[in-house]
Amino acid sequence: MKSSFGPLRRAGLGIAAVALAVSGMAVSTGSASAATPLCQKVITYVNAAGNRIVVPATNTGSTTCNIGRDLVANTAVVAGLQRGLIQCYPGVRLAAPYGNEFVRDLDRDGSFGPRTEAAVKGVQDYVRSAPDGIYGPHTRDRMKFPSGTTCKPYRV
Repeated sequence: MKSSFGPLRRAGLGIAAVALAVSGMAVSTGSASAATPLCQKVITYVNAAGNRIVVPATNTGSTTCNIGRDLVANTAVVAGLQRGLIQCYPGVRLAAPYGNEFVRDLDRDGSFGPRTEAAVKGVQDYVRSAPDGIYGPHTRDRMKFPSGTTCKPYRV
């Protein structure tokens, strides 16, 4: 005998899922950036080769963090990222629609606007990371960072 509660049960489950999502109790796992904290400061990090490099980090010092247009960090962190991109990737072209500009021409204004996003995408393409315009752990692992007057990789 088929239960007549099937459609009602499915509707109830759907309503419960919507209620959880609206109340903030549901956690999205759709994107890695949703689970990764924002970068909140710039620190000196010692890589596996013993090089001291300047990288974005969380307030607890974790270098696993994100910066992006919708993942806004403070101006000091964005300016630090901009300085690093300019120092380590000056000849890389920005992504479209700014493809006639170079990373070296990027303003160090601390604002993660469309040109900074295009610079991150250009560097991501250059280092063979997914060019999504978000600085995060995947990009960090492939990038070089300022180490005095030179640039050294995060991963060695």
